[in-house]
Amino acid sequence: MSKKNKNKKIEKIETPEIVENNKEEKTEELSMNEKESVDLKENKTSEVNAKESNKVNNKKIDDEKSENKIDNQTDGKANNEADNNTSNKTDESKINNINEAEKENNKELENDKTEELKNKNENLESNSNEDEEENNIEDSESYKEASFKEKLSLKFRKRLISSGIHTIILVVFLVLIFFGVNIWAGSRELAQIDVTENHLYSVTQASKDQLANLNKDVYIYIYGYNDNNDYVTFIKQYSAFNNHIHYEIVTEETNYEIVSKYNLSDYGNAAMVIVCGDKDKTVYPEYEFSSYDYSTGESVNIAEETITNAILNVSTDDPIKVYFATGDGEYKMSEVSTLVAYLQAQVYECEELNLLAVTEVPDDCDILAILDPTQDITEMAATAIKNYINKGGNIIFGQFRIDKETKIPNLQSILDLYGVSLSYGVLYEGRSSNSFAYENYSYPYILIPNLSSSNEISSELSKSGLYVIIPWAQSLSISNVEEDNVIVSSSNILTTSDKCYNITDLNGQLKTDGLEAKEYIIGSELTRTVTTPADDTNAETTSVSSKLLVFGNAGFMADYFTIGQMQLSPIQYPGNANFALNAFAELAEQEDLITVRKSSNVTNFESTTQEDRIVKTIIFGIPVIIILAGIIIWNIRRRKR
Repeated sequence: MSKKNKNKKIEKIETPEIVENNKEEKTEELSMNEKESVDLKENKTSEVNAKESNKVNNKKIDDEKSENKIDNQTDGKANNEADNNTSNKTDESKINNINEAEKENNKELENDKTEELKNKNENLESNSNEDEEENNIEDSESYKEASFKEKLSLKFRKRLISSGIHTIILVVFLVLIFFGVNIWAGSRELAQIDVTENHLYSVTQASKDQLANLNKDVYIYIYGYNDNNDYVTFIKQYSAFNNHIHYEIVTEETNYEIVSKYNLSDYGNAAMVIVCGDKDKTVYPEYEFSSYDYSTGESVNIAEETITNAILNVSTDDPIKVYFATGDGEYKMSEVSTLVAYLQAQVYECEELNLLAVTEVPDDCDILAILDPTQDITEMAATAIKNYINKGGNIIFGQFRIDKETKIPNLQSILDLYGVSLSYGVLYEGRSSNSFAYENYSYPYILIPNLSSSNEISSELSKSGLYVIIPWAQSLSISNVEEDNVIVSSSNILTTSDKCYNITDLNGQLKTDGLEAKEYIIGSELTRTVTTPADDTNAETTSVSSKLLVFGNAGFMADYFTIGQMQLSPIQYPGNANFALNAFAELAEQEDLITVRKSSNVTNFESTTQEDRIVKTIIFGIPVIIILAGIIIWNIRRRKR
């Protein structure tokens, strides 16, 4: 182990049990290494002693040979003695050279053994120091305060990541976990995270509030879609937040009884049946889950509105009854069919009431809609409506007088109960931001009024950025009502800018010359409260309240409105639809229905095979490539070290 690794800081700690085991293992290892070092030294000493002994023996042999040579040459001749002496000297020199070479080799061997022993002792010392450092950390306060998770993490890092083969095993293990989690998540109905700006794929809080009091079991049978369809996923969210809502995907094979009972296979398209008790409603997503936004020219997803309204429709025992007045030129239900469809999709029942033949307003009438009559109503109808008001009945009224000479005394007598009247003329908006524009052309007589931020009908709309368009509007005048025991309060909902003109000369081109620009009221909510004091017949004081929503033109709720060569479909604009539905909800005292209906300028689509392949590549392929690249880079760096 290098000095660099020796000084490496240990960042995490182990459990006490692991620490104790490591201490024992390392102590045994150190003892064995020390014993091995001692044995190595003893072997070296033995080798040196043996070599020294060999040298002594060799020297004795050489000395004996020399003595023998001298004795043998004593009797020889003088010249032979000289030659032998020279030869002996040469042999002795050779022997000395050999001994020196042998000493040099022995010295090198001894140096190698010493170096090896030194390195081994250094490693032992390094391990001992590192173990001592780790043991110090294990005995520290941070170790004692560490959680089990942190201790386990240290063990994981030391035992696995430190080894190359273990790292590879770890990577394979993580890959298996990745695929396992994906397979498990796919088999479970987990809540999805909606990151779209308008939460297009999530049930809004408004729908949750509307269904919060649902205490009946509602069954949604889905035909023609599989479990992975976006609409099915969306319906699952309803079941998640309210356990009274159930869903089932049905086919001829899985539930033939339901398919045949509601004729689901006859239509040939996907369908959903919402059932509660003996009431049911069938919706066709292909046609009823999308609409058209005339303000943007794009498709709008209204799946949530349709589903929520259908659930409310079948689960409500006492629907809200709306009567549309007819007989005096008012908008018929067929002329406000889109509005009627929206209302019927919720908790409303709609019916027409002919004022020419009426003697009284039906007792089950919750809201009476009188939308833009072209003539005055009869006195009998006026009397019936006044009696309805005195009982606490609510009215939504719109009026647009195209003829200055047309008198409406009977209608005005009803409006006088609330202290309101409509001025003759057409409002002309002088501020471009408050006038309607189409194909880069401005129409100042089609108003985009200011929405009140304090009235419940319009407050949410004013925050959302939606706008309402009112074509050819008249202004309202509101005055005090002076009647005993009667109090009338008002709340303005729609107003013009302060650059608006009231044009009364409707012959020819509309002109603003000489007219005063000011702010006008074109929509207001008025509440009339009649108090009856206690007397001989009434033991307690009682009060009855009636509401009137009045607008300078009810054309904003119509299917079509024609101005010259241009034909509008006002109710198709999201702002108009939301405003109209909120107005009815206010009169019906259905606060949960007052909201901004979710809309998205997108069209749902089924992904193609190629798109599906791309998504899977992003989810599965790229992570695998990153993991493999990490392994390769790790191996390259390891080899460089």
